[in-house]
Amino acid sequence: MKKYLLIGCLLAGSIAQAQTVLNNVEEALSLARQHNPDLQAARQTARWQAGAVDIARAGRLPTLRATSALEYNYALPVQLVPAEFLGGNPGEYQRLQFGVPYNLTAGLEASYSLLNPTLLHDIRLADLNQQIAETQVAAQQDQLATQVVRAYYLTALAREAVQLSGQNLQNADTLLALARERYRAGVTEQLDLNRTQSTRLSLADQLEQNRLAYTNNLRQLRLLVGQEVTVPDGAAQGWAATGEVPASTLPDNYPQIRLRASQLTYYQESIRREQATRLPQLSLYGRYSAQAQRREFNFLDFGQPWFSIGVVGVRLEVPVFNGGVRLHTIARAKVRADIARTELEAERRRQLAQDEEWQTSYAQVQRSLTLGRENLDLSTQNLDLALIKYRAGTYTYDQYLTVFNESLLTQNRYLTTLANAMIYGGLLWTRPLLSGE
Repeated sequence: MKKYLLIGCLLAGSIAQAQTVLNNVEEALSLARQHNPDLQAARQTARWQAGAVDIARAGRLPTLRATSALEYNYALPVQLVPAEFLGGNPGEYQRLQFGVPYNLTAGLEASYSLLNPTLLHDIRLADLNQQIAETQVAAQQDQLATQVVRAYYLTALAREAVQLSGQNLQNADTLLALARERYRAGVTEQLDLNRTQSTRLSLADQLEQNRLAYTNNLRQLRLLVGQEVTVPDGAAQGWAATGEVPASTLPDNYPQIRLRASQLTYYQESIRREQATRLPQLSLYGRYSAQAQRREFNFLDFGQPWFSIGVVGVRLEVPVFNGGVRLHTIARAKVRADIARTELEAERRRQLAQDEEWQTSYAQVQRSLTLGRENLDLSTQNLDLALIKYRAGTYTYDQYLTVFNESLLTQNRYLTTLANAMIYGGLLWTRPLLSGE
């Protein structure tokens, strides 16, 4: 039995040590940037996309390929010729068969593009596509940071709510013990005792709900950072609001806007690429082949002759008409570029509106937070005084319950205001970091 207890203690200790304590939101952001699986997949996609650039650039290099063909002519061509050419009688025709049944050909083909307008644009598009993938990583990191900030502070606030609910439940236990003493002494009625028990049950249920909220928020935070983490006690109490509203950075530096701008550049280059398909292409090519023709399948007889064919030339390809496909492709590329331009403007307006919302909300919540702290201190004092008066018998249960409910309402308002202040403040202060400033 002792052996199992020892093993259990060791396992519990290893689990506790495996958890990382996040003392502030900056640590949570740093851990998420390193271990978030979606962000890691985006980085891998960017590295994979970089390979497409090398593939596109390889199109400028010469190509060389080896070819080989073995043919069996089961039906050779036949032609009738005047027999007098072959020493026959005039007016008669002789039947001639051309070729041999077996042919083996082996050769090399080489080509090199001297002028290929579309290839240059393909390389440019591959570079732009890689830039889009890299910007996508920054945009996803921006979105991840917003989620981490909210999850971290909601977890810290849920833990604070659990502590406050625990204190309220202890006060309710004290009140219930006092009510039971008064009931046994005949000072209070069964109704007041039942109401006290009902209040205690409601607070116990609220404590369990706050614990559930803390568990769910912590689970979401762990998913975002990709590690087993925990938030220490007092993380919300240690947060202090600054008196200055962080200034917003230039909108064009925001990852989401840079992503839309990169996409617009890509589609504009696609238009130029499609237009380049109407230009001529010039390439240098060469071909050498050796052919063996046999009446019987005896290609291993190296004493038989082989015939060589070699050619070097320049090929010019000028597109003339392809049914209007190029015109329709160019028109579609222009429409897609217009869509990207509209998305860029919409994203810029959305980011500016979001900044304005965060700044105004943060400025307002700072004022509310100062008032909320003062109101919370007053409600705590009032609750202590009401409990003293209730014990002394100068306050009825209804009077104490009124003060108690006011204290709960003040606590809830304060926690909500604190949550908004922490979240909006964290989002604004992480903006410059995400924009690379």
